[in-house]
Amino acid sequence: MASRKSLTLTCVMLLSFACVSCDMDVPLKEMVQARTLISKARFVLAEKYDPDNLTKAVEHLFDSHSMLVEKKAKQARESAVKAANFAEMAINASLPKATGDTLAEAKSTYEEAEKLNAGEFAPDQFRRTGEAIKESEELVGADDLMNAFLKAREAVGVGTEAKEISMSNIPKLNETIAGMKKEIDGLSSVKLTEKQKQTLAGARSGLDRAGARITEGNLIDAMALIRESEEALNEVRGAARVVSASDRIASLRKEVAQLKKERGGEFAAEDLDLVSASLNEAEALLQQDKTEEALRKIADAETSLAVAKDKTLKGVATGRAESVERLLAEARKKDGEGKFKDELDRAALMVEDGRKLLAGESYGESMEKFEEAELLIYSLGIVRERDRLKGDGAVTDLEGKRVYRVIYNRKKRDCLWRIAQKVYKDARLWPLIYMANKDQIKDPDLIFPGQRFVIPDIPEKKGPRPEEKGGDPAIKEDDDSTGGEGATE
Repeated sequence: MASRKSLTLTCVMLLSFACVSCDMDVPLKEMVQARTLISKARFVLAEKYDPDNLTKAVEHLFDSHSMLVEKKAKQARESAVKAANFAEMAINASLPKATGDTLAEAKSTYEEAEKLNAGEFAPDQFRRTGEAIKESEELVGADDLMNAFLKAREAVGVGTEAKEISMSNIPKLNETIAGMKKEIDGLSSVKLTEKQKQTLAGARSGLDRAGARITEGNLIDAMALIRESEEALNEVRGAARVVSASDRIASLRKEVAQLKKERGGEFAAEDLDLVSASLNEAEALLQQDKTEEALRKIADAETSLAVAKDKTLKGVATGRAESVERLLAEARKKDGEGKFKDELDRAALMVEDGRKLLAGESYGESMEKFEEAELLIYSLGIVRERDRLKGDGAVTDLEGKRVYRVIYNRKKRDCLWRIAQKVYKDARLWPLIYMANKDQIKDPDLIFPGQRFVIPDIPEKKGPRPEEKGGDPAIKEDDDSTGGEGATE
């Protein structure tokens, strides 16, 4: 409303000048002065602090313009002077209040910026805010209220800028807190002492309080809590790294032992020795609290172990390739009629693919190809054996000895006591067969189709018959639990 009236006054004033300036003595000076003082009154917030005098000043200036239109120069001058006087009163009444309130606002803004840690995030703006406040206070003391008011306004503006810059760091601080909490959760799974666990709990509590301070706009306290939590976390980090390093050393030793079982000592003995040496040094360094150096040694051990695994896998894959190729050649010889030609050709292609992968240092993939080929060839052998062993087992003479060939029968598998029942008519005599064929039978509970066992004669000497191992001499025909699990496929 005031700005619209001001625009109207300006238009009326210009129109008045245009209409009457040539015919009468226009009080231009008085009217311009009144207009300037009214603008100044508005600047010092007279609309808030002294609206009555400001309204009167505007009305008298409007009246002055009206008088000019009516060519009443004297009355126009009088109204302009009154407008200036009322504007001056509005300024005098408003300026002290505006200065005091704006200075208070500047100080409040400065305090908020300080809590938002503007001293770190926006140091230039924060410094300038403090300086402007100080200058404003000094000008108030010198009774130079207008300049004091101007400095206070400047302090509010720069202080607000400092706050905005500081608040832009809040997302980053929240991310830091979230990351530290995640790390604390990870450390909770590490073997720690009770004191270290309490330290972690204290760090998490500090981070929770830091988050609350951020919400309150108190970044300076929040950052102090974050730093405290960081120090506590660092303390546990160091201990956790030692524990982790010790666990890693133990794990690597197990991997070395396992690799040796998998022929690592045959293909990568020197590399495995390097692994062991590095781990020994790492252990010694941990005992001397030289964690960083120990971690470097562990890294060396891991590198050497990776090389050893690679060499071992290459050696095993190469040996597997040669073994499968021999197996394939033997299978082709046995397949004289070409019954399994297509399958053996397919196995040969698998071997060829495996060789290419082996040459390309894809050892794991090459092993898969060789194993595929091997399984295919073995499956063909089983089929061939099934065809050959469809009939009953038979006792034949071989170089003056009776020989029994183990058969394949899914429903009623051959086992030592069943064989004894067939050849001796007494299942309890199975240990005779076992003792005569120990070179073939590693485990009396496990025999295979195609095996040929010598069938010894029953000793002529009278006496108790051999009993089964630790079992009941009464053996039922359908019992598979003694004298061999039975012929497997």
